[in-house]
Amino acid sequence: MPSPRFPDITEAGTAVIGTRFAESTDLQQRTADTEADELERARQPAGLTAVSWFLSADGETVLSCAQWNSDVAHDAYLRDSGFTPPLAGPPRYRLHRSLAEEHETRAPGCLITAAFDVDGPERQRAFTETVIAAQSRDESPPGAISAHSLHSADGSRVLLYTEWTSVEAHQEAATAGDHDETHAIFADTPGVRFTRGGRWHLQRSLRVSGT
Repeated sequence: MPSPRFPDITEAGTAVIGTRFAESTDLQQRTADTEADELERARQPAGLTAVSWFLSADGETVLSCAQWNSDVAHDAYLRDSGFTPPLAGPPRYRLHRSLAEEHETRAPGCLITAAFDVDGPERQRAFTETVIAAQSRDESPPGAISAHSLHSADGSRVLLYTEWTSVEAHQEAATAGDHDETHAIFADTPGVRFTRGGRWHLQRSLRVSGT
C-alpha cells in the first residue's frame, strides 16, 4: 500500500477536526483503518472531499480531519445522516492564514497541533496575527515545512496546524528554544486559553468522490 498523503489543509471549504481517546497504539490503528475501509465501501456524502486519520505519538488518541466543500454540504450530512465520527463532530474550521516557503517540496512526516479557546472572533484574529508575526520574524527551523491557523466557525477556537519533516525535527527545535517567543504568546495573551496539543503521524487518507 502506498504511503498516505497529508491533506491539503489550504483547500477551500470547511474542515471538521476532532480527537478521540483510543487507549493503545493497536486500537488507534484499528480505529483509523476500520473507518477508512468503511468509508471507501460506503456511498460517500455529497460535498465531502477528503478525510485523514492521524495517530498521536503517545499511542492514545486518534485525530480525524474531514474536509467539505462548504458548510451547506456539512449541514446536509448532519441533517440526513446523524452523528457518525469522523465525518460529523466538533468544531467546523476555516483556514485563516498560512506560512510556507514558495518552493517547498518536502513531504510532511509529522503534524503538530495546538488548540486554544478564545473570547470571540476579534480575539481569534488578533491572537493569530500576533503568532504569525512572531513566526515571520524568525528563520524557520530546519524541519519546519508549513504553518496554518484555522478558526472555528463559531468564533470560539483557534487551531494551529503545523507540518514538520519528523517528530525528531520538532523536538530539536523545541530543545533549541526556537518556540520560546511563540509559547510566551500562548501563555500571556488575555482571552486565550491553551487547551491541548499533539504530535501526530498520518495513518490513512482518502480523496473522496462525493459531489
